[in-house]
Amino acid sequence: MPGVVINVRWPTGVIVAGPGPEDPLWYDLGGAAYVAFESADPNDHYRPFLEQHVGRQGWDWNWGMGGMDATENRLTIKIRQKYAEHATIAALRWA
Repeated sequence: MPGVVINVRWPTGVIVAGPGPEDPLWYDLGGAAYVAFESADPNDHYRPFLEQHVGRQGWDWNWGMGGMDATENRLTIKIRQKYAEHATIAALRWA
């Protein structure tokens, strides 16, 4: 697919799975309504934003490793041309 290629840092950090803080079920009083865990999976960190603003993975965008990405802790994301403005936002957000 023709598109825009951005190179961002490899993600690491804590991911929270479950309802968000705006949800009345968001609590942790002995029975957690959410789970927090350490993750270095690009899909955990980047997929929610990209699916919300760009579209489906594998169709409107996809990530992969290219060139020196592995040695430099980088990730290459290709985004369909019609979503180029979101590629700019993602590049600035995750640079």
